[in-house]
Amino acid sequence: MKIQLNGVERIRAEKAVVYGFITDPNQVGQCLPDLQELTVQDQHHMVAIVSIGIGPIRGTFKMEAAISPADGEGLALKLKGSGMGNGLAMESRMSLVAVTDGTELHWSAEASVSGPLAGVGGRLLEGQARKTTEQLFMNIRKALETGSQAAG
Repeated sequence: MKIQLNGVERIRAEKAVVYGFITDPNQVGQCLPDLQELTVQDQHHMVAIVSIGIGPIRGTFKMEAAISPADGEGLALKLKGSGMGNGLAMESRMSLVAVTDGTELHWSAEASVSGPLAGVGGRLLEGQARKTTEQLFMNIRKALETGSQAAG
């Protein structure tokens, strides 16, 4: 089953600060919803253990993530995960736009799910995927704004 998502997160921080944050696996990794464990392998790769709960299916997923530059100033985040007999692959693109009071983080994501999770039902699965993805970008915004306020 394939799911497509997109959105914009407005962040009260300078574009260079946002870029530095989202290209740092340790910082962006800490923003993953329901994070249990994070291992940063190098400046572009991390492995995260996250809790998953969709309908009757609950457990943990091991997610391997790679952050890389794409399309000039943009970024790509690729995730591959597995757990409980399920598979997940997601590719997300991010671009930053400087605005008067900070930065807009434009994002899009396409995810593919296999296994019992794919059978949960389109609306339930898509709703949970949207909620989790939006939570990730909201966590990034909160971390950046808290950090920039503490420093300023």
